[in-house]
Amino acid sequence: MGAKDRRGISKRDIIGYIALIALAIIISRGIYYAAGFILNVPTPFLVVASGSMEPTLKVGDVIIIKGVNPEDLKVGDIIVFNPPQPYYNGVPWVHRIISIQKVGNEIYFKTRGDANAYPDPFTLTKSNIVGVMIGRIPYLGLISLNLWQWLIPAMVIIAIIIVLKIISESGGK
Repeated sequence: MGAKDRRGISKRDIIGYIALIALAIIISRGIYYAAGFILNVPTPFLVVASGSMEPTLKVGDVIIIKGVNPEDLKVGDIIVFNPPQPYYNGVPWVHRIISIQKVGNEIYFKTRGDANAYPDPFTLTKSNIVGVMIGRIPYLGLISLNLWQWLIPAMVIIAIIIVLKIISESGGK
């Protein structure tokens, strides 16, 4: 083996990899924000994390959300909403509208997951609505749902490999 083969990864290579990762992150965030702007919603994509909407939506599906005037919603629409307290834990819900009631200037929505036997134990108002589902990408979200299970162990293993590589290279000099 020549000296070039033993050299390993250079600082220039590492900087190139970091720049590539940074570029990928910037592009993905740009797509996310552009989609939010075009669809008029702060959260244009959402990963389905529970089975409450099966068989219509499966765990791991990515849904595409569009901002909507709540007055344009109708029974049967699948909406994304922030439930009222104490049900809200920072994660929006995705359920189907099963009834709409207008009282004066206020509109009240009753929702239920397709797989649930009973309606949700609360009523929504316009302020709870995030948007309406306009499409889905089956199973794409399984990557992100499962990512967190192995991300930290993978990062620790990669860090250990890098440290061992640096130690082995510096020890031979």
